[in-house]
Amino acid sequence: MSSARKSLRSPLVYIAITASAAAALLVAYLFGAFAERGTIQANDVCQNVPDRRKVVKKLNSSLPSAADYRFGERQVVTPDSYFKSRCNVYGDEDELLLTLAAEMGSARPWQEWVEDEVPRTSGGDRTNFNAGVKGVSNAEVAAIWVPCYASEKGSKQPWNMTVFALVHHPLEASDKEARQTLKDLATDFARQAHKDAKCDLPSKLPG
Repeated sequence: MSSARKSLRSPLVYIAITASAAAALLVAYLFGAFAERGTIQANDVCQNVPDRRKVVKKLNSSLPSAADYRFGERQVVTPDSYFKSRCNVYGDEDELLLTLAAEMGSARPWQEWVEDEVPRTSGGDRTNFNAGVKGVSNAEVAAIWVPCYASEKGSKQPWNMTVFALVHHPLEASDKEARQTLKDLATDFARQAHKDAKCDLPSKLPG
């Protein structure tokens, strides 16, 4: 190959490499790789979530990145009968990222509860942890079966509460860290929900 051809090919190679790099940067930019991550403040968090200063540390370090986060909450209380409490966390374009929820249900064997009430996820094998009647978790959900009413007003039967922390997109954490974060969130939310519902049975939650 003549030196003239070598001299011509060398600039073309550099041009191609530069163009490829520029295209990659453009794609990354369009998909938000360089977007500034939003920061959640304690006052942003739902009022029905306890110890919000502690919660924001977990959320800021593990939620999927978003330029902005928004919270939505709802609580319905009918003393000695019905209780429902929920806190949702949304990211960009109102994409649902995390749900904390507590809702009443008739007491029954925990195995039936797991089958019927614990959200199904792709977060790996579920393992038990010590909280309430039973706690189960994986990397995408932690759920607790919490005793509440000894005699619900209408049925006169014991009623328990399903409480869970559920992510709709994987946390930015290892499997072990994600499980622990969700267990902590679910346990704290369960403790507050048990209080808000004015339950008359011991929660069996860890101190």
